[in-house]
Amino acid sequence: MPIKSCTLFVIVLLFSFQGHAQIEKGAIYFGARGGYLSIEDYAPRTYGGLELDVMVTDKIGIHYSILFGEEYFHMPLAPVGGFFVAAAVSDIEEGVGFGLLLGALTAIIPEGVSYNIPLGENSGFAPYISPLQFEYLPSGEGNTYPGGAIGLRYHQYVGKKLFRVSPMVEYKVHYNKNPHPGISAGLNIALQLKEKSAKLAVE
Repeated sequence: MPIKSCTLFVIVLLFSFQGHAQIEKGAIYFGARGGYLSIEDYAPRTYGGLELDVMVTDKIGIHYSILFGEEYFHMPLAPVGGFFVAAAVSDIEEGVGFGLLLGALTAIIPEGVSYNIPLGENSGFAPYISPLQFEYLPSGEGNTYPGGAIGLRYHQYVGKKLFRVSPMVEYKVHYNKNPHPGISAGLNIALQLKEKSAKLAVE
């Protein structure tokens, strides 16, 4: 399938997904996360940073995170991929504008997806998979690694759900011949930027 046709197909899917999400949009939370990283072949270290959690429905959420620590940096993989996609497509026959568009669409792909399981009015669990992580960890064998994780968060809502406190733990690997398996554990404290919308009837 030609590149333009593939892109058009992706755009149609995105708009279809957004139309479905408008049936019952969830809240948006933005907050700070601090934690502890312990993976094979690296000394344990602490980190801190920012996270965005967008509930596209009452149950399904997507998230992005930027984390910093001593000789450590973490971000979503998609913007890195978007840069290479834009460069590659712009270098072919499609032109710079189309390359930038395709790169931008790639860059906004979320780092991970969660499924929220309510325990009550003000609490719940959120197991998640985060397959698109990118990390900087300098060593003799390399510096940057794409990677992924599976994890679990516990959400406690306070102040009429204006704030959310979320301890978390995840099992991580790098997509490398040496996967550096290990864990990351931490605490996220987030502010609600947007309330959950009321459920709308499907036309």
